[in-house]
Amino acid sequence: MQITRIDCIPFNLPMKNPVRYAGGTLTVSEHVLVQVHTDEGLIGSAEAPSRPFFYGESQASMLAAVRQWFAPALVGQDPMGFERAWAAFDQVEHNDTIKGALDIAMHDIAGQAMGVPCHRLLGGWDTSARVTYICGYGAPQAMADEALAVRERYGIDSFKLKVGVDARQDVAMLHTLRQALPDVTLYVDGNSGLNASDALRVLDAGYEIGMAWAEEPVHRDDRPGRALVQKHTRVPIMGDESCRNPAEVAREVADGFVQLVGIKTARTGFRISRNIVAQCAALRIRNVIASQGDSTLGILAALHFTVAHRATASQPAELGFHLNTVADLLEDDALPPIVGGRMRASEAPGLGVRLDAAKLSRYRVD
Repeated sequence: MQITRIDCIPFNLPMKNPVRYAGGTLTVSEHVLVQVHTDEGLIGSAEAPSRPFFYGESQASMLAAVRQWFAPALVGQDPMGFERAWAAFDQVEHNDTIKGALDIAMHDIAGQAMGVPCHRLLGGWDTSARVTYICGYGAPQAMADEALAVRERYGIDSFKLKVGVDARQDVAMLHTLRQALPDVTLYVDGNSGLNASDALRVLDAGYEIGMAWAEEPVHRDDRPGRALVQKHTRVPIMGDESCRNPAEVAREVADGFVQLVGIKTARTGFRISRNIVAQCAALRIRNVIASQGDSTLGILAALHFTVAHRATASQPAELGFHLNTVADLLEDDALPPIVGGRMRASEAPGLGVRLDAAKLSRYRVD
């Protein structure tokens, strides 16, 4: 079996409610659909979320990267030759998200060819995952009302709360959320927006209300600030933008700045994400499957990876971002529902992707 061509289709999904965070506001979710075709008729599908404000990749740059560099390297190759694919990827710096999408699409082909779901192909630890919902930055009571509504409708009992714009409001929000939801998992994401002193104010409040961990309160390049926070907080810190690849994970763990590492399959695909899982297991560092603003297609891939591994299945995973988008590209029942706060992976071969042609026609922007 050989790869014959790679199609890339940019598409935009409007948000139901804008998601505000420390660096700005997300009103439209911009992605690229990646489809890897083979001479045996199998097609592997994945998505690459465009987040230039964090990763420097746009829809246009990802299409250009595939056309100029990655398609010429992959066409004619075995779609299950993951090592050779990453050797080719490593010849080009950065472009992490489009590399990750190509890797996931190739794994989708492998699962289809073998007749097994990707979660069994990758490890087969479990079949369902506890879901985390992400609350965008807002007034404390508004965030509490949003979380309560999600808890009531889907049974979700884990919430990531955006912070980093106003530390005083963040402190009030944490107390409001805990009062409204006394028995759920709460953690915050600063998106690198806080200085060290404000971060410590927020983390002190978080410790008081039993916050599980805090994601990237201080910028990855503020090494003195990260050291100060680590020295004085009692809340575990999770690396995200500071842990984009195994080398950065090694640095942050060695410096003592993180006690958890977030893995985004959209950012590191399945192949490099597995490297990070093994790396963290050796150092007894917990992993959390995080969201890059994934649509249902990306969530489907992240679900397979989450349940495949003991380390990732043991923590709640950020598999609920699609609840805040107006539409998606999959057939209506292609993504498993959230029942009792959990999502169960299907047994369909590969990722089980079933694209809706009408939806793709409506939301593509090429």
